[in-house]
Amino acid sequence: MRRFTDDGELERLLERCRRGDHSAWSRLVDRFQVLVYSVARRYGLGQDDAADVFQTTFQNLVKSLDRIESGQALPRWLAVTASRESLRIRRIKGRTSDFDTIGLTLDEVVANEECDAEQTSVAMDQAYRLRQALGEITGRCRQLLELLYMDEAPYNEISEKMSMPVGAIGPTRGRCMEKLKAVLAKQGFFDE
Repeated sequence: MRRFTDDGELERLLERCRRGDHSAWSRLVDRFQVLVYSVARRYGLGQDDAADVFQTTFQNLVKSLDRIESGQALPRWLAVTASRESLRIRRIKGRTSDFDTIGLTLDEVVANEECDAEQTSVAMDQAYRLRQALGEITGRCRQLLELLYMDEAPYNEISEKMSMPVGAIGPTRGRCMEKLKAVLAKQGFFDE
């Protein structure tokens, strides 16, 4: 399984949270909020229900901080907890889950949830680390990559915004991607 972050960094952050460090708690919530919201949205929950899942998941984390064995376990714990809370809200609101319609046992539902949660947490971690690496790239490369991959702007719009000929976008993108790849390699992104 892929590692989520530097074990030591996440472990230190968890320990600071356990000691009641509010700035560490803010960093932890900021780091994993996308993961928790994405799980709730995947279950088809609206914005208000997703916010409830977010709140309940992090309230449960506060109560369970001492039971989280390692920093590596945290993303999966959050994803599984958010999945279970999402299912609970769906059931309360009278909506059935996909599992109800295909006749799975409770053990099978839990196993599927844990597998889905694992995959979601890995994807969210990759996206987070990619955003961090992109933040280390400055100037035109960062602007170009954001326009291409975050805004998904068409080439003619990029050309206009960056005062760059359309024919130069592809080669420039290639050079910028190499810079991004170097930052990711330095962070150990490809080692895991």
